[in-house]
Amino acid sequence: MAEYTTSQLQVLAKYPFLEEAKKYVQQLGLSVEKIAEHPVYAAAVTMGKQRILEILENRFKPEADEKTDLEILIQSYPMARIYISLLGNKILASRYANAEANLAESYLRKENRKTIELIKHDLSLPAGDTMPVVDYLRLATRLAKEDAAWKLVNRTLHQGNVSLHPGEELTLMREAIRKKVSEPVKLKTVPDGMKKTLNELRGTFTAALEEPNVEFLDQKALPPCITYVIALLQNSQTNHTAHFILATFLGGTGLKEQEILKIFATSPKYDESKTRYQLEFLAGQKSNTKYTCPACVTIKSYGLCRANCPVKHPQQYYRNKSKDTAGYQQQKQEK
Repeated sequence: MAEYTTSQLQVLAKYPFLEEAKKYVQQLGLSVEKIAEHPVYAAAVTMGKQRILEILENRFKPEADEKTDLEILIQSYPMARIYISLLGNKILASRYANAEANLAESYLRKENRKTIELIKHDLSLPAGDTMPVVDYLRLATRLAKEDAAWKLVNRTLHQGNVSLHPGEELTLMREAIRKKVSEPVKLKTVPDGMKKTLNELRGTFTAALEEPNVEFLDQKALPPCITYVIALLQNSQTNHTAHFILATFLGGTGLKEQEILKIFATSPKYDESKTRYQLEFLAGQKSNTKYTCPACVTIKSYGLCRANCPVKHPQQYYRNKSKDTAGYQQQKQEK
């Protein structure tokens, strides 16, 4: 078995998605079942749970000085991936992948050039400040939905390569890491040593594991701008304006506060008390004004319009595409 120095293990602990980290865990010769029963490494089972809970709150620190602690930190990553896979919720999986990628990016911004190039190579990304258009499109598609600057039409293209501006390299590396963390984990059975922790996680994420499948909201009738804002919300990309638009739109459909909270709860940065206060303020319960959703022209000025809809207001779009929400809601309540 190859020997690793403490400094090498520290790098793998910060970037556990690397192939070298995978090889390191494999060379220990322990299956998932055996790790869960190991007198020392079984701690990785609990650490996997802790990793998920803390990384979603931006407070996970994969740092240690002792070899055993570093080994457990490295093993906590595949354990966390297994738990996320077994929980089987797309929203939670997306939040977790984003959080892992954001954490990795925060460390990458402190790394030297040599380490960055090594990690780029591991991610199958080219060296230097250009990127083949195929790789660029694969990584920048999601970014382009949030910022037009990432659209290929707004980039400099030379001999099949896209030029990158300073700082963009790490952003694209983050996207590559996010995609890698998002890859499904195949596990036929749940080891007995992991079942208790898995059930604890199910209990912790009971609310989050409920898809925002709201009874009185026809999701197929949602305007493109609202669908876009919800996607931003789930990826921690929203701002105050987007929150205002989403909250007032949902309130305008007649949705109850508790149902609106379920949708906002899909955000990795969700704070129930703050969100509840904001909803009550916008609804006029804690203010003298009941706020309504802005018209399309205003939403366009915010850069959140996604299509040329033949309407002047998102609520009009929703009403045209769905049932009479208020009447439908009243009928359901009467039943």
